Amino acid sequence: MDNNKILENILNAREHRAQLRAQFLKQQLNTLSLSLNIPGYPKSTNLISSFFTEVKKDLINYLQANRIELITKKETLILDEAGDFFIVPISKNAKIELKALKNLTENFETNHTLGRLIDVDIFNDLGVPISSGKKKACYFCGAHSAISCMRNKRHTKQEIRDLIFSDIEKYSAITTKNNCINTLSAFASKAILYEISVSPKPGLVSFKDTGSHTDMHFFTFLNSAVSLTPFFKEFCELGYNYTGKIATVLPKIRHIGLKAEQEMFKATGNVNTHKGIVFLFGISLFSLAKIISENTKYSDTLFRNLVIKITNGIVENELEVTLNKVTTHGELMYKTYGKIGAGIRKEVAEGFPSIFKNAVPFLDENFKNHLEINEAEIQKILQTTLLHIMTQNNDSNILYRTNFKALTQVKQLAKKAINSKKDYIELCNYCKENNISPGGSADLLSVSLLIHFVKNAQL
Repeated sequence: MDNNKILENILNAREHRAQLRAQFLKQQLNTLSLSLNIPGYPKSTNLISSFFTEVKKDLINYLQANRIELITKKETLILDEAGDFFIVPISKNAKIELKALKNLTENFETNHTLGRLIDVDIFNDLGVPISSGKKKACYFCGAHSAISCMRNKRHTKQEIRDLIFSDIEKYSAITTKNNCINTLSAFASKAILYEISVSPKPGLVSFKDTGSHTDMHFFTFLNSAVSLTPFFKEFCELGYNYTGKIATVLPKIRHIGLKAEQEMFKATGNVNTHKGIVFLFGISLFSLAKIISENTKYSDTLFRNLVIKITNGIVENELEVTLNKVTTHGELMYKTYGKIGAGIRKEVAEGFPSIFKNAVPFLDENFKNHLEINEAEIQKILQTTLLHIMTQNNDSNILYRTNFKALTQVKQLAKKAINSKKDYIELCNYCKENNISPGGSADLLSVSLLIHFVKNAQL
């Protein structure tokens, strides 16, 4: 397209905007509009439009926070040769003078990271622009006003465009990262809250009872869950930014995990509520964030392969080498039962086989629209998911509290209970009577939910 045609199209687009504003003037309405200062052509690309959408959302939130009432049912958003453009009339009930509103929007521009790109214009009901008299600084150098640099041709349009696009890319990358980390962290908190809320559960603490436990209850778990929330973000941050060797990352994940455990014990009065989930979520959240940061769509295969790489050799390095000096429950179970007693270390080393065989597929099929499902159905689905895990998982918590015979019995009862409410009650009673608590399976239910939420959100 030649320059004359481009100029003609831009002028026509600007005329269209003036006509839009004139329509509001006929109704004697003041208006607020948003546009971007993009020199050269084209004035809109996918990158710019994505940035514009974020700015628009942020501006609307900012105005609402300052109690500015807009007539949103009459708002207009257009994309044309003159770039992205948003206009909305200001309610006649808005209790603010237009000069004060202009100052408010200039504060928004000033405090925004890329505020010099943003133009928020206020027009009164006569079509007169409200001006503060301030001159916007040049985007490229910042040393002079934008209009001065333009008139004196201190910088080329291409120089300015290159800088603008570079800065928008950086801004968008930070926004994308923050959105990813916040979303994954929220899903992690949601997963452990869903798990503790499943009631009743065989031998486990739930909203209704404490199962086989006497030292903890539902609110102990709530205290624990809240204490862990900040560390979920740290796991995600590590995964999103990590560029080193995967073989050496586990100590870094554990470093965050140890801080999380300390806060957990502080919040629960030294009761171990979520030590297993700290380990499992540390690896899982790191892996999820890393996969997403590499602009790769989540898949079970990618996730499982990365978990296996992170935990390569963990059973041999952490359990086999300690056979002569057993000090932890996990080491004792491994010495007593071999790989059957390797617990969550074996589970992660093999890429979570206990959840990907039946549990995650079951959730994918039955829990996709969970926000529309009633509470009773949610309870049933999550109880069934837990049972699927229990039939597969050699839960070292059960082995520690009882023996291999009891573990085998629990797995058989769990299989029967999948399709029978009566058998589910029998399983719950059996666990309580025999002081059995399948805590490892409960942790894997949380991991299953985390994975499901990520898949369902298509992150």
